[in-house]
Amino acid sequence: MKLTLTVRRGSEIRKHHLELTLPSDAAATGGIARYTLGAERGEMDWAEVAPGVYSILVNGRSYEAQVVTSSPTGTPGEASRVVTVGTLDFQVSVHDPRRRRGAASLAAADGPQEIHAPMPGKIARILVSRHQEVVAGAGLLVIEAMKMQNELRAPRAGRVEEIYVEEGKGVEAGTRLVRLA
Repeated sequence: MKLTLTVRRGSEIRKHHLELTLPSDAAATGGIARYTLGAERGEMDWAEVAPGVYSILVNGRSYEAQVVTSSPTGTPGEASRVVTVGTLDFQVSVHDPRRRRGAASLAAADGPQEIHAPMPGKIARILVSRHQEVVAGAGLLVIEAMKMQNELRAPRAGRVEEIYVEEGKGVEAGTRLVRLA
């Protein structure tokens, strides 16, 4: 996944481009990830040791980061957080270009809603079944694109009315994937 980070510390503001690659079997609470941050490439081992608290090992150095969600930025696809590492506080805005369509407007939609592929790729896993009730943010399926796996999540609570795709099959951007009622 490719993200743009805006990091503020005091009056200093820096923008970074981050690309993360997680293994397909990575647990939601930890694992090894490859990263590219600007021109720097490497691997990190991370684990969520408590809610919002992460232990991160990079190049033999251990860090503990506490992440707290702050107020929304108002920009579609962007989330803002306060990250504390040691005694330093950073205001971090994370922009995910895949969410540029305005998730807030989708979440508020009433009635049936079609979920479409945001990119071409292969359906790696289907995480739900027909008629299953899901909560907002629940994983629906995983699309593999360019050797990266991207989990698509429910924009709102609802019931899975239809699944239009099969695991292992290729899809184009815009292909109907799932219908929520």
